[in-house]
Amino acid sequence: MASPVQRVDARGRRAKAGTAARFLLPKIAQALFVVWASYTVAFLLIHALPGDPVLAALAVRGGDATTTDPEALAELRARYGLDGPLWQQYLVGFFGIFRGDLGVSIATGLPVTDTILRVAGPTAALAGFALVVGFLVALGFTVWAYVARPAWVRNVIVQIPPLGIAIPAFLTGLVLITVFSFGLGWFPASGATGFASVVLPGITLALPTAAIFFQVFSAAVFDAGASPFVFTANAKGLSQSTVVFRHVLRNAMLPAITIIGLQVGYLAGGTAVVETVFSRDGIGRLTVDAVLARDINVLMGVVVVVASVYAVVTLVVDALYGVIDPRTRTQVVGARPAAEAPVDGDPVASTFGGSAPVPAAFGGRAGDPATSEDETGARS
Repeated sequence: MASPVQRVDARGRRAKAGTAARFLLPKIAQALFVVWASYTVAFLLIHALPGDPVLAALAVRGGDATTTDPEALAELRARYGLDGPLWQQYLVGFFGIFRGDLGVSIATGLPVTDTILRVAGPTAALAGFALVVGFLVALGFTVWAYVARPAWVRNVIVQIPPLGIAIPAFLTGLVLITVFSFGLGWFPASGATGFASVVLPGITLALPTAAIFFQVFSAAVFDAGASPFVFTANAKGLSQSTVVFRHVLRNAMLPAITIIGLQVGYLAGGTAVVETVFSRDGIGRLTVDAVLARDINVLMGVVVVVASVYAVVTLVVDALYGVIDPRTRTQVVGARPAAEAPVDGDPVASTFGGSAPVPAAFGGRAGDPATSEDETGARS
């Protein structure tokens, strides 16, 4: 017979399992809905286009549909799964997703799954490089802007990262190719072999990624830096690096995780321009080629893969929310600003709990090193 302590422990484990299930099951349902909705919308839009995909593919490959045997055309439509009514094509294609069967490419005659897997590696390497570099650049500029003094220096710093979005990716790519490939000969101008081939296209993608990250990082960091628990940390005599990296950045982590997850989903399918400029194999360039060849099976396959990646990344981000801040398992994520909801386990943050008003003597910007120093100088 179980002891009272064991019964309490068992009830606690069941309660935790129930909480995790209530937190994850709706997220999984949302992820499946995203994949289904993406497939359905793409199917309707692609099949709403005029013309026969088989005839268009023959024209792209130099064939003449007027001289092709009708029986041969019917055989091709049957091979590519385009001979049945639309509802049948929809159901066959949708349930084929769960078997890993995305059909056959009209342009090449190869399985769509194999075609996408062949180019998924270069795209993953490119997206991973851009994500890491963009994150480091954005984090560096964010910390620099937070500790910068006087205020006009900070204002100059915060204007630099948005230039990454203002400059078109194709222009950035052409400049990098001209300087570092044709001029200096440091990196190859095209191809997807070796680490060197990732650097230039990766930097091209990393610049706008860093700009997006910086907008979110800086807002979260300055909100967290204006919280009373940061004022407490400074009052305790902690070093600036300890305050910034242990308390400010830690409590600004949740919004950062959100934008990182969204950017991963974007980079999975948003590399078309960069891969085309650098003549690099990848999902983006495959999509462009499929559009030109009217290869609807490949287009549908790309939509399914990108939507699945986006759904999985979103699910992982939601799970990380629950790990970093367990309160999000039982309340709506983002219901309270990061500056008012310090992360559990931060001893300084828990001193105030994120709810005490900022002393007026600090101008409502407690913990802001630049503001504190400027006001100290003014009072002296």
